[in-house]
Amino acid sequence: MKTSLRQLRYFAAVARTGSATRAAALLNVSQPSVSAAVRDLEETLGQPLFLRRPAQGLTLTPFGAEKARAAHDILSRVEALAETPDAPPRQRLQLGYFATLGPTWIPAIARHLATALPALDLGLHECDLDRIARDLASGVIDCAISYDIGLPPGTPRRVLAEVAAQALVPPDHPLATRARVDLAALATCDFILIDLPISREFLMVPFWQRGLSPRIRLRTASIDMARQMVAAGLGVSLLYTPPGPAAAGGAVLRPLADPLPVQRLVLAHEERRAADPLIAATAGAIAACFPGATG
Repeated sequence: MKTSLRQLRYFAAVARTGSATRAAALLNVSQPSVSAAVRDLEETLGQPLFLRRPAQGLTLTPFGAEKARAAHDILSRVEALAETPDAPPRQRLQLGYFATLGPTWIPAIARHLATALPALDLGLHECDLDRIARDLASGVIDCAISYDIGLPPGTPRRVLAEVAAQALVPPDHPLATRARVDLAALATCDFILIDLPISREFLMVPFWQRGLSPRIRLRTASIDMARQMVAAGLGVSLLYTPPGPAAAGGAVLRPLADPLPVQRLVLAHEERRAADPLIAATAGAIAACFPGATG
């Protein structure tokens, strides 16, 4: 087996980013060298590591996901060898999080982890809901903070909080004067949709169940952009993620009159990591940031 550490690093970076171009930028090398290293590794291993779809990036095959976990383990061990004997041992953890949750919770969590686990080297990965499941399976991330949506059955998870859907309306909109807003009223307005895989369908289902079709005027993958668009009077929106301090940007949040189920915010990890002391310690530290956390 003629497999080099360079090939493993390049492969791990592509698995992490889903793109040879983004991996090259991350590693500060040329894109052709990354692509060549991955092709050489596939030739050595005798099977494709990625599915290649035009305009959709690279997706790990089941074989590739297995090898990505092995590559991450090997690279972690190599990094551990480079630590000086008199230095305190470091532990590395890659934490994924659903993109819309980041501004509200991740800064405080990262600050708390730095205090609670000072020997932890934390890596952060912003993901959509679909990518969280894939990156957990491939070992690109060790655990993830996400809504309890789209995770494979049996995925171990710890409930951190429960959040309710809220209407987001411009400050001078007639709906801003109401104590509660119903979905039927939102459906009559120009609507700004959080356009992320799985999320977009999840936000539309309550409308569809009531025979309603919101007039989608604008789409954005950024929750902060959606808030600013609403504040500018471009439309209304429906959100589960509460804003962080001073993050509403002038838009007005109103509880819904319709009885919608609350959504669970969870910390999830692969079943094979259930007995990992690092996962247990990290889960405990993150749960301390959520007074109502269970499990």
